[in-house]
Amino acid sequence: MCGRFSLTNPLRIRSAYPRYRFEEFSEYRLPRFNIAPTQAVLGVCNNGANEVVPMDWGIAGRINARAETIAARPVPFRCIIFADGFYEWRDRKPVYYTMNDERLFAFAGIWEPVTEGPPSCAIVTCPPNTLVAQVHDRMPVILSDHDLDGWLATTDMDSATARALLQPYDAKMMTARNVSTRLNNARYDAPDVLVCDPTQGTLF
Repeated sequence: MCGRFSLTNPLRIRSAYPRYRFEEFSEYRLPRFNIAPTQAVLGVCNNGANEVVPMDWGIAGRINARAETIAARPVPFRCIIFADGFYEWRDRKPVYYTMNDERLFAFAGIWEPVTEGPPSCAIVTCPPNTLVAQVHDRMPVILSDHDLDGWLATTDMDSATARALLQPYDAKMMTARNVSTRLNNARYDAPDVLVCDPTQGTLF
């Protein structure tokens, strides 16, 4: 599962993903270190607009959607959700997963249109790669940059194509490290969550 993640410099979206429109002075440009369910996330919906928009994390109370379930039927409402790291816990000790070069990436997501306000979304999860498997039995689906256009196509996606995309990300491209137990408080969102307290022991 994915229950918390980070987007420590949202404005990097503009340079990392220039194909998507994102206002330089968006009110959502501030760094986030501990994004929690029900809060606003930044992503792109497959509505053809190619615009980075805020979305509410959670669809009918569910923050994640299993890839196995999603791929079993046509998936009309697909989105991506931007992040630069995500967290999993073992024995109440958080572990932070990022790319080796700490670059931005995009989760595969689904979204639900609403009559007013931001759309709702959920992050698609899959079985873990060998790195995440040391801590948890699920991980968020991270899309390769060359798969983004396919996932955001405005047409329905068949099951075979969805299954091919919704796979564990290459563990060799990722790294993990222990971070602060301050992260256990979903209301705490500050840079020091990324600093590990050496007294809490280590997992990696």
